[in-house]
Amino acid sequence: MFWVISALSLAPTSGQTEEASGSFAAKAIGQLPYNARAIDVVDMVGKFVPFDPIFTDDKGNRVGLGKYFKRGKPIVLTLNYSDCPGLCIAQLDNLTATLREMNARGMGDTYEIVTISIDPNEDHYKAAKTKTKYAMDLRNPEAHKAWHFLTGDQEAISKVADAVGFKYSWDYDNNRYNHPAVTYFISPEGRICRYLLSLGVEPQQFQLAVAEADEGTLTFSVADAFIQMCFLYDPDANRYSASARRMLAFGGAAFCVLLVGTTAPFWFRGRRRSGLPPEAKIISSDAPSATADSANGTSI
Repeated sequence: MFWVISALSLAPTSGQTEEASGSFAAKAIGQLPYNARAIDVVDMVGKFVPFDPIFTDDKGNRVGLGKYFKRGKPIVLTLNYSDCPGLCIAQLDNLTATLREMNARGMGDTYEIVTISIDPNEDHYKAAKTKTKYAMDLRNPEAHKAWHFLTGDQEAISKVADAVGFKYSWDYDNNRYNHPAVTYFISPEGRICRYLLSLGVEPQQFQLAVAEADEGTLTFSVADAFIQMCFLYDPDANRYSASARRMLAFGGAAFCVLLVGTTAPFWFRGRRRSGLPPEAKIISSDAPSATADSANGTSI
């Protein structure tokens, strides 16, 4: 499964123009194999998820997505599927590990998790088995009630995926979905507040993101953007791997920015001093003062 915590996941940073972001994306996409070029993560922070798509929950009940937002709690959203050969397993394993490290604190009371299958052929029986696998690992009875696994038809799946900016594609050659790994944090009103592009989320980051979503705070992590841009597709390994050249390039750029930032005040101060008019004179500390000359009986 493609490891798309990569340059394709190009949510623009606060100082990044659309043109710069677009040109970088075009260059990155040109380096990818054809069947991976549809994968992307579009920055949709501040937008709302639709409440009307109808899904089937892990108990076989037909439910609207809006049901989970009527409880007044933020929602942690992931898009995966049970037959995923690698990426989904890694993402959900790491999410479970994070929740277990937190003792699933706040789960059910403070927030709930919704995992939507991107495979329209997956039924609720398979989703229920997947849910049991992860929820039971948490060893918290509330976790099973607060983690919802949903399946649905392509129309419902696409509507949610498009709303959150989750772009994926079917890989005919390998008979699987190629998709990114993203965890979304959504406010009780359905507004996308934050998304993390990683296979794992540290407990502190997770708790902070949940708190931000509860308050409706809109956040994008610039660090994530740098991490994404430091990954390149390795066709031999059939995965994304860290690019040493890119890391050095970004490290050099960061050093230059730091250097300019620390020296700029001195540089501008020097420019101001060199711009003094010719008649302006700088009094040397060695020059005799008027007081001393007066004492010697000399007037200036």
